[in-house]
Amino acid sequence: MADQEQVIFHPNFFKIPEDGKPYLTEAKCTKCGQLWFPKLPICPSCLNETFEDSPMDRVGTLYSYTVMYIPQPGLKAPLAIGYVDFANGLRVGAQIDVPPENIRIGMSLQVDSAVIREDKTGKQTISYVFRPAE
Repeated sequence: MADQEQVIFHPNFFKIPEDGKPYLTEAKCTKCGQLWFPKLPICPSCLNETFEDSPMDRVGTLYSYTVMYIPQPGLKAPLAIGYVDFANGLRVGAQIDVPPENIRIGMSLQVDSAVIREDKTGKQTISYVFRPAE
């Protein structure tokens, strides 16, 4: 289907620029400097309500993961989900687009985009996923 409807999951902090290299945005509290992902309405550290958004590095290190063999409707099994640690100190969770037998704690992964779900009407949801770093 060439004209398939697609939606971006969380476009407020997941960006797909023209160069095709997707990235996540970190939110830095303008008062205390604490970094958050995703951005929160109020900084839990100081209760400030203003943040500066900036692109995060695309590459991080796999901290932990699990594999689901019976996922929710619309998702395909097996489905690996994990947490990736980034140099800025943030830990982000998402789908890992790697065969489960090839996943290793400590491996370098990068942010990428993929269709993560398709509903019964064919509408696709695009989100950030982690793939092996180039």
